[in-house]
Amino acid sequence: MGLLEREESLASLAACADEARRGQGRLVLVSGEAGVGKSALVERFTAGLTGARCYLGACDGLFTPRPLGAFLDIAGQFGGKLAELARRCDAPTAREELFGLLPGELSDLGKAGGVRAVVVEDIHWADEATLDLLRFLARRIGSLPVLLIATYRDDELASSYPLRMALGDLAVQRCTRRVDLAPLSAAAVAALSAGSGLDAAELYRVTGGNPFYVTETLRTGLDQVPRSAVDAVLARVAGLGPGARDVLHAAALIGSVVEPWLLEQAADCPPSTVDELVDRGMLDADGAVLRFRHEIARRAVAQEIPAHRQPAIHARLLAALLAAGSTDHARLAFHAEAAGDAPATLEHATLAGRHAAGLGAHREAAAQFERALRAAGGEPGAVLAGRYEALADELSVIDSWDAAAAAYERALSLWRTTGDPLREGDILRKLSTTLWRLCRGREAGDASEAAVRVLEPLGPSVELARAYASAAADL
Repeated sequence: MGLLEREESLASLAACADEARRGQGRLVLVSGEAGVGKSALVERFTAGLTGARCYLGACDGLFTPRPLGAFLDIAGQFGGKLAELARRCDAPTAREELFGLLPGELSDLGKAGGVRAVVVEDIHWADEATLDLLRFLARRIGSLPVLLIATYRDDELASSYPLRMALGDLAVQRCTRRVDLAPLSAAAVAALSAGSGLDAAELYRVTGGNPFYVTETLRTGLDQVPRSAVDAVLARVAGLGPGARDVLHAAALIGSVVEPWLLEQAADCPPSTVDELVDRGMLDADGAVLRFRHEIARRAVAQEIPAHRQPAIHARLLAALLAAGSTDHARLAFHAEAAGDAPATLEHATLAGRHAAGLGAHREAAAQFERALRAAGGEPGAVLAGRYEALADELSVIDSWDAAAAAYERALSLWRTTGDPLREGDILRKLSTTLWRLCRGREAGDASEAAVRVLEPLGPSVELARAYASAAADL
C-alpha cells in the first residue's frame, strides 16, 4: 500500500534531519493509533535518507519487557565497546555503562560527517530503564548531528503508564518535535479501494480510515472481519482485567454509539472501569457518548464473546433501556431477540416495523416484520395471517417479489384455515399482482379469477372492486 496523505509527515522528518546535519540534534516523537502506519512512515523516511547511518531498535510487546532491550539492540549495531556491552547485557553494570558510552559514541560518529538516525520503535512497550535513557539522550543530543526517532501508540496511554510521565519530560526539551499520524481520509480510502468492487464509503465507515484495517478488509471483503484485524484487536483486549473485559463485551453489543450510563448499568460496573477502557484506547469519548475507534474493532470484540454469554448481556441491556423509558423499538427488538425474549421481541419488532413503514423505510419495516414472525409462535391463525400479509406488502414495495409471493401464499393458507373469505379474496388479488411481476402470467390470471370467485358471493366491497380492476388488467 502506498503512503497516501503522509507527505507532510515525511517533510517534517526531513526538516529535522536537515537540522541534525547542522549539529542541531532532534528527537522526533511519532505517534498514532495501532495500524495507522508509523513503522511504514519511518521505514520510507530512513530508506530515502542520504548521507546517514541508521540504527534500529524495537521494544517488545512482552508482559515483562526486556530491560533496555531496544537500546541494547542498537548498541549491537555500533560495534566496538557498545557491541561488547550488548553481548553481556546481563552484567550488573550494563545500565551505567550504556548511559555512559552511548552519548560519546554518537558524538564520535558525528565527527565523521553526515547524520546518525537512531530509531526506537514502540516505546509504549518500553521498560522504565529504556524511557530513562530516552530522556537522558534527549537532554544531550541538541548539539550533535543525531536524529532520534521514537514511535508509540497514542491509543495505549493510560494515565498510570510510565510513558505518559516520560512524554511530559520529553515534550519540554528544546530538541523535541512531534509527528502525529491521523487515519486516512475518506478520499484516500476511496483511492485505495478503487477497482476492488467494495463500497468506499462503507469501507471508510467500518475501518475509520485506519490503513491496516483498510488493507486487510480489501483482502477479505466487508462481509467479514479479517482474521489479522481480529488478532490485533484481541491482543489488546487480552491486556485488560476480567472486569474491564466484561464491560468491553457489553459495549460491543450495545453498538457503534455507547451511552456511559447504559454501559455502567448493563455491566454493573463503576465509572472508573469505563474510564479505564477510554484510557487504554479501547473506547473513545465523543461528547456525551462513547464509541469504538473503529467499527471493525467493535465487530472483532463482539464476535469473540462466547455464545452462551451473549443472551444475558442483551437481557441486561434490554432491562436497562426499558427502565429508562426508551421508545426506540428497533433497538429494543434487537436486544430482545438476542436475549431470547420472544414476547418482547414480538412487541417491539411489530411496533418498529409499523414505524418504519410509516416513514417510508420499507426495507427496515420488512426486516422488523420478519423478526416479529420469528418470535410469533403460538399466535392465532388470523393474527399470523395479518403478519404475513404486512410483511408481503413491504416486500412488494422493495421489489422483493419472490419473498413477497411466498409470504402472500402463507397468508392465503392461514386465511383459508380461519375461514375469512374476504381476506382470502383480497390476498388472492395481491398474489395475482405479485405473480405477474414474476412473469408467471398464467398463475397470475388464475389467482385473479379466483379472487373474483371468492369475493362476488359476499356482495359489493372495496376488495371486490379491486379484484375486478386486477382481472380487467389481465385481459
